[in-house]
Amino acid sequence: MPSSTFLNLPAEKQEKLLEAATREFTRRPFNEASINQIIKEAGIPRGSFYMYFTDKEDLFRYLLKGYVDQLFMLLEECLLRSRGDLFRALMDLYDYVQEKCREQHMGEIGAMTEIIRCNSGMQKNGLLEMLDSEALFQRLGGAVNPDLLDLRRERDLGDVLSALLVVVAPMIYSGLQNGGDPATREQLENMLDIFKRGMGAKSAAETVDKETVYGN
Repeated sequence: MPSSTFLNLPAEKQEKLLEAATREFTRRPFNEASINQIIKEAGIPRGSFYMYFTDKEDLFRYLLKGYVDQLFMLLEECLLRSRGDLFRALMDLYDYVQEKCREQHMGEIGAMTEIIRCNSGMQKNGLLEMLDSEALFQRLGGAVNPDLLDLRRERDLGDVLSALLVVVAPMIYSGLQNGGDPATREQLENMLDIFKRGMGAKSAAETVDKETVYGN
């Protein structure tokens, strides 16, 4: 994480450094990216860089975390549009990210896409490590419609969010890596459907009810 010295900089100075870092990390894989090039483009002394960040990895992780936070802001918007339908919102988020990646001006989502593509060896779990389950629950919990979920305990909604995000984050990662292969979307849709209907075997009573409904 950046130091308080960086966080206390004027916003335009912070942005200039982060933009320089984004350009470097989208041009070269992490191992080849140059701090010298970043500070040259940002117009800061090398000593100042190390007053802001511990090292190149510290800057890289902070940059990616900003893009992950952007994704969850988009998920919150999807939840509001879908009236709290968590499963629909997650599919909408995936589709939105893919749509933006096909556009010429992709903004922050495009920058994240290019960084991921340029660092094809980056582990999917690297994104998951940036998820703070408690913070996500505080941010997204109020936007989820609990009537659309089978919640039985007070902690269930937080655990449902955590479980679904562990599934969806790598799928978004894969979608960015493979350029939106339809098979990835189909797999995500199927996995969300499995979560929605439940994975446990149905009781005899539930099976009878289902057969009655479908006339079998």
